[in-house]
Amino acid sequence: MNGPQAISFAFPKPRRALWIVLVAMTALGMFTAFLGTWVPGGHLVFKRLGYEPGQTLTQPWGLLTSGVLTSPESWSHLLFSLLGLYFLGAPMEARWGSWRFARFLALAVLAGNLTVLAVSHLVPPGAQERFHPDFVFGPTAAIVAVAVAWSREYAQSTVNLFFFLPVRGRVLFWITLGFCVLDLIYPQAMPEGAVAPFGGVLAGLLFAGAQGLAPGPTRPPAAQLHGHPRGGPALHQAQAPPASRCASAARRARGPRRGAEEAHTPQGQAVPQLAQTFSTKESRCRTPRGSAPSP
Repeated sequence: MNGPQAISFAFPKPRRALWIVLVAMTALGMFTAFLGTWVPGGHLVFKRLGYEPGQTLTQPWGLLTSGVLTSPESWSHLLFSLLGLYFLGAPMEARWGSWRFARFLALAVLAGNLTVLAVSHLVPPGAQERFHPDFVFGPTAAIVAVAVAWSREYAQSTVNLFFFLPVRGRVLFWITLGFCVLDLIYPQAMPEGAVAPFGGVLAGLLFAGAQGLAPGPTRPPAAQLHGHPRGGPALHQAQAPPASRCASAARRARGPRRGAEEAHTPQGQAVPQLAQTFSTKESRCRTPRGSAPSP
């Protein structure tokens, strides 16, 4: 049946890069929460790994390490961050390859933090405090970038948003952008910074379709997306039958029919019907799939 195929959120199988990110985020989330709650001065480790826009030159590693941190005060931030990366990240890693996907996540986190830094310098100091955060952390920019990339790579496919709401890739892009705007309207503070998701949108638009970003495998344009038994996407492409199969079929057809015709045909007499049959079968083997054989 033709038409867009739905990707079911039935536990897709992540590859190496996503596994590393998920395990690192879980370990750091629980470790920093334990240190901050039970160890005196343990919050300094969390602060050291986060990103402070005012300390960009002295602590540049925070531009990347802040993307794997989650709130030590609530487990819900960790849980929803893992789910967001897991369900949309697994199909993207399967399509791009682990190396390209890992670099894409790093670029998305970097773009989100640089957006926070740029806005904090461009917006006057007397504006809202949310545009001048002192400390930011979290993977929202990476999750938004993955959602935008998925909407571009699978524009005609369908994803079950929130497990039950089917939306196409193109619609998912506008839904993601709408959530980014809502974060600006409502006063609830985001640990990543109110403008960090827009950096993720920019990263998804710039790097999702860049073939030269990495040598990882990309999906051929003629491939079709189908549901995988484990939940991840499997790529299937229609192929023409091998030439060896056509040749063996032609030899099997020639042998018995040629012997039968020679047994009932006088020597030296041509068999035009048999030759026409052979030529028709061979032309079908050489004809590309989807086009009718010549008469």
